[in-house]
Amino acid sequence: MIFLSHALPEDNDFTRWLALRLAREGYPVWCDLTKLLGGEDFWSDIEDAIRNRTTKFLFVLSKTSNEKPGVLQELALAKRVGKGREDFVIPMKIDDLASDETTIELTRLNSIDFRGRAMRGLVKLLEKLEKDGVPKYPRFNAAAVATWWQDNLYSGQAVIARSEP
Repeated sequence: MIFLSHALPEDNDFTRWLALRLAREGYPVWCDLTKLLGGEDFWSDIEDAIRNRTTKFLFVLSKTSNEKPGVLQELALAKRVGKGREDFVIPMKIDDLASDETTIELTRLNSIDFRGRAMRGLVKLLEKLEKDGVPKYPRFNAAAVATWWQDNLYSGQAVIARSEP
């Protein structure tokens, strides 16, 4: 599966959007916004997911995630787990964090730019996942995403009928 690491709650909106987009494309996604229900020992769940089930570790890189201890712990674990695996950690830049301020864990990795036009970043990410042979599963699809959205609809949020660039 694909693991999405992000600063909670600051990067939630982007991360939820990306998780649902990836699931709609057929990729199994682990994200605390879609997996944790309440009462779990979330650090055990996170560690198990990264160590035993993750094909790609996507790091939502922002000014906040660049400094938040919990997210940086996930990143450090992913870097250890990913040793010897090609492009295991993929940073995704979502704000104007300066390159020279980026955490040392990511300084040598190319990031995918989601700033400004998120769909352009998504296209690049999907190309990368396809090129790297990340497996897709039929149960992850548009209908499953629609069902999840209906079951988890947050007050004040809804689908907006407009074209997307």
